[in-house]
Amino acid sequence: MNWNSSDLICCNSPAELADHGIRDVVFAIGTFDGLHRGHVAVVRAMLEESRRLDAVPTVLTFHPHPRAVLAPDSPPPLLMSRERKLGILASLGVRAVVFLPFTKDFAALSPEGFLSRCLLSGSVRVRGVCVGSMWRFGAHGAGDVAFLKQRANELGFVCRAVPEIRDGHGIVSSTKIREALAAGDVEFAAYCLGRRPAVSGMVVSGYGVAGNTLHCATANLDVRCGMLPANGVYAAFAVVGNERFPAVVNIGVAPTFDSYGNGGLVRVEAHLLTDGAPDLYGKEMALGFAARIRGERKFASPEELAARIPEDIRLALAALNEQKQSSAKEELMPS
Repeated sequence: MNWNSSDLICCNSPAELADHGIRDVVFAIGTFDGLHRGHVAVVRAMLEESRRLDAVPTVLTFHPHPRAVLAPDSPPPLLMSRERKLGILASLGVRAVVFLPFTKDFAALSPEGFLSRCLLSGSVRVRGVCVGSMWRFGAHGAGDVAFLKQRANELGFVCRAVPEIRDGHGIVSSTKIREALAAGDVEFAAYCLGRRPAVSGMVVSGYGVAGNTLHCATANLDVRCGMLPANGVYAAFAVVGNERFPAVVNIGVAPTFDSYGNGGLVRVEAHLLTDGAPDLYGKEMALGFAARIRGERKFASPEELAARIPEDIRLALAALNEQKQSSAKEELMPS
């Protein structure tokens, strides 16, 4: 499924919204990496308040990710691209997105300075703000929801704090999703996200081994967006344009082939489980991961690996069919 984000108004400051004829807004504020279930709850609360207050539903977020500025030596792997984030926001009903530049100077603002920069500048009137109930802002996270509600009452706008989503594993968070993906647990990541975790990129040429030696032709993906799960074999859906194909995907360093002499270079190879698969070279493709089939292993020979592939395909098809039959597993697929 593709989302049309072309109608979204995007700018770099709240003041710029006035240039698009916007006078009254309700903001959902946060980093929103991954747009997981907790983030979507905040956005939906903002949409409710914007309808009630007759204001434009607007997301206020930050670029780059704050941790990329505050801890540049260990930036987090982003869970989705900017374009995909905009597409999902558009599908939810958001009308505008403000990408505030996040810098060290911005991070050093006091809570009051943060509010002045984000909510009180320009000719746009903020009618309401929706945030997660544990959201912190300002230097060293000194500002909290209690402070925000106090200032909202003084300044005359609504502040709605949305409870975090909790389960038996704690609070749903982007960090928890990254940990799940690092462990290869794509199903728990999907539970937290509310959709399958996905990566996207360009299909590039490979070494020709999969088709010629293993008799299992693959599309080699040069991943440009999204976080890869741990090395292994996965059941997935491949999306190319408006078409979706079941697939079995190998992520790893090709140990059976001694990594082709490339050491630890991680390769992503997708075998589409369909007759007459199209020529994908040079095309954009997204992979939505459904289930982990097995971990990466080195086989004694290419022939032994080739003998294992039919079982991987059988298990992948079984996992994909199970999810297709369960309405609870249906999700917004990557564009």
